[in-house]
Order: sequence, then C-alpha cells, then structure tokens
Amino acid sequence: MKTSGAMLERRYDFLLVMLGRFVTALVGVVTLRIMTTMLDPKDYGQWTLLATFQSFAALFLINPVDQHLFRHAHDWWDKNKLLGNLARFSQYIKYVSTFITIVVGYAAYYMQALGQGRDNLLHSLLTGIVVGLFVYFAAWNITLVTLLNVLGFRLQSVIWTTVSVLTGALFSSLLVMEYPRAISWIFGQALGTSIGAFGAWRILRNNSKAALTFNQSPNFADFLNISTILNFCLPLAAATGLMWLQNSGYRFLVGGVWGAAELAILVVGLGLSAQLMAVIESFAMQFLYPYFARRISDAKSNYQTGVALSDLMNVLAPIYAIWAGFNALCAASLLEILTDARYHSAVPFVIFGAMLEFMRCTTNLWSNTSRAIRQTQGLIVPYGLGAAVVWLGAIGAARFEMGLFGLSVVLVLAGLTTYVVMIAMMQRLLPITLDVPRLTISLSVMSACFLMAIATPIHFVGIYQNIGILLMGAVVAGLFMIAMLWRNPALTRLLSASLRSN
Repeated sequence: MKTSGAMLERRYDFLLVMLGRFVTALVGVVTLRIMTTMLDPKDYGQWTLLATFQSFAALFLINPVDQHLFRHAHDWWDKNKLLGNLARFSQYIKYVSTFITIVVGYAAYYMQALGQGRDNLLHSLLTGIVVGLFVYFAAWNITLVTLLNVLGFRLQSVIWTTVSVLTGALFSSLLVMEYPRAISWIFGQALGTSIGAFGAWRILRNNSKAALTFNQSPNFADFLNISTILNFCLPLAAATGLMWLQNSGYRFLVGGVWGAAELAILVVGLGLSAQLMAVIESFAMQFLYPYFARRISDAKSNYQTGVALSDLMNVLAPIYAIWAGFNALCAASLLEILTDARYHSAVPFVIFGAMLEFMRCTTNLWSNTSRAIRQTQGLIVPYGLGAAVVWLGAIGAARFEMGLFGLSVVLVLAGLTTYVVMIAMMQRLLPITLDVPRLTISLSVMSACFLMAIATPIHFVGIYQNIGILLMGAVVAGLFMIAMLWRNPALTRLLSASLRSN
C-alpha cells in the first residue's frame, strides 16, 4: 500500500508539473509573438542588451549564492533555519540590484546601441531602475518558487509559477501596447515576478514550523561564511561569469559592430531554440531535480553521489538530444508560427541554436558533479576556454566581415569546446556511468534531424501546413522520448527519494 501510494504521488507530481510547463510554454509562445509584432528589430535588440545585463547579475552575482542555498535547503528546512537564511539572501540581492541599476543607467547613457543618447539622462536613469527592479524580483521569484518545488510543495509551486508568467505577460503586453519600447517589457516582467515572489514567500512562511521573521533572522555569517564564499561561491561565480561571457556577453559586441536590429535577428533565432529547450529543461528541473537534490543531500559516500549523477544524466541527456533534433528540423515552421514576418530570416540561427542548446544543457548535467562534491573550481577551465573561443572568434568574425553566420559557427565551436572539456574535467573528479545504448539511439536521431534540416529544410507558407508539421514532429519526438524512458532503471532510482521529512 505504501509503495502504491508513493507511485500515485509521483504520477500526481508529474501531471502537475506537466500542466504547469504547458501553461508556461503557451504563455512563452504568445509573448514571443507579441514581442516580435509590437517591437521592431531595433527595440527588440535593445531589449536583448538590457536582458543581458540582467543575466549577468543572475549568473555571476546571484547564482553562486543561490546554489549554496539550494544545496542546504532540505537540511535548513528540517532544522527550521530556512526562513532566516532567506532573509539574508534577500539582503544580498538588494545590494546586487542596486549595483546593476547604476551599471545599466551608465550604459544607457553612453552606449549607442541602446539608443538613449546623452541628452536623455532621465530616461537612462529610469532604464537602470527598471532593470534593477527586475533583477531583484526575478531572483527572489525563482528562488522562492523553486524552493516550493524542491521541498515538495508541487501544487503551490506550479500555481505561483503560472501566476508569475501570466501576470508578467499581461503587464508587459499592456505596457508595450502604449509605449513600444524595451523598457516597457522589462517593467511588466518585474511586476509579474514580484507577485509570484510574494505568493511563494507566504506559502513557505505559513508552512514553516519556525515562527521566524525577517526581523528575527540570524547574522549574515550564519547563512554564508568566509569558507563557503572562498571554496564554493567564488569559484562558481568565476565559472558562471565565464559562462555568461560565452553565452550572452558577446551580444554587446554584436550590437556595437552590426547594430541592434541585426542582433535582434540573431537572438530571435538562437532564443527560439533556447525557449523551446527551456520547456524540457525546466520541466526536468521542476520534476526530477528535487529528487536528485534529496539523493545528493542524503548521500553518505562518493559512490552514492556518483550513482545519483549517473541516473540524472542517463534520464535527461537522451531527452535533450531528441528534442534538439526536433527543434532544428522544424525551424522554418516554428518561425512562421511564432514570430512576425520581419524575423523569418532567422532560420539558420534556429538550427545553430538547437545545436548550442543541446550542448549547453548536457554541459550543465555534467557540471552537477562539481556542485555535488563542492569542488566548483573545476568549472572554471571549461567555461574559460569556451569564453575565449567565443570572444576571439567574434572579434575575428567582425574583423574579416564573416557576418552573423560566421559568428554562429564560432558559437557552436565554443559550445563544443566547453562540452568536451567539461566531460574530461568532471570524469576526473567523480566518474559517472553512462547508459550507452540509450545515448547512442538518441544521438543518432538528433544527428539525422540536423542533417535533414541542413540538406532538405522543411518549409511551408500556409499556417495550417506549418501547424501540421509541428504536430507531426512533436508526436514523433514524444514517441522517441517515451521509448528512452520506458523501463529506465535510472528513472526508477531517481523517483525513489522522499522530498520531505515532515
């Protein structure tokens, strides 16, 4: 009976997370169409640059502390220390948001690609404030909503995730209709994430055994001490900063050399692939990562940690490969349906983006090794080499007028460099065992899709034909994914963990 109840709980969790991801994906599709319709390429390019500042804050300044928090989430929750440590985290991201406000305000005043001009100081200051608010509320939102999911509050996590994306899309759409500028969209997102963060915080507070409030919270050193900063956060910050340079930082060079409008075409193509891969990746993180985190938290030896890492890799890597192949094969149809006609020339960048996203997602899977055993300095070399390839290649592409196509090839080569070096580094830290048959099948499917996408691209003008292609592709991809998960022992072991002790 106990086993049967656990299985029912897993199925209930799966359906909840699937529903939440479906709603989030649907909102993402609608908002992409709204953005590409309401914002011309120049304004979309400016939004890309402002979002790059936000991703810098999220990856380089906030993520390392966030990872420390999640690493101890179960332990702190069990010991009634989580709320107090969240108070200290809130204090930290306020400092980060203030710093980003200053940086973005300065950039908006001086950077030609942002198009404000030095005669508009007020607008530059407003831009900085809006991006700073978005940094604070987005970080607070993703932390609290993810904590709900990690601690087993599945339904509440799905509800507040959905509320966040729906209200953010609503506010952004209304604002951009009245004032079609990048800053309007970002301010709407800040409003939506603030609502979701507030709701998630109330759930955590109401379900905690401790009567601890922000005013009664412990010292910052109790949350984050010098040893943790030096040995965990700083190496991770260096790695994530290099990852930002590789995956996002080059956009400033593109905006300066080719202009904001050309940057928009590149980012729409790469971003569409990223958005579609995020559907699968975020589903995996919401549904599977809490079980993985619990197994890592409860591990008594490196062997147990290695088994958990192997299981996560063997479940998700084949899924990522099949999904990337589907995205590449249906690139033209995706752009026809999801974007305005001004962005339909981005087909090659969708295909390049699918390659990049597969390598990025699987690289992230391998990088879990260093986080699990708290040796985050092992991440610096892979991302450092990847960032070096991107920037040297981007400068070369600009110098020899290779265009955005040449730059895209450089991005793929950089992703491949990071991927290969990451595998080598992580296997030296803690070897994991791969499910070779499943990986071979999935990589073969992905390779075939990429070859067909390049050699014989599928393209229709009519919307119904394109919808039909997407539905057929989704069904075939779904069947392959089911085959990869069917009777997969790694999946069974992952789902055996219990998320909450209380």
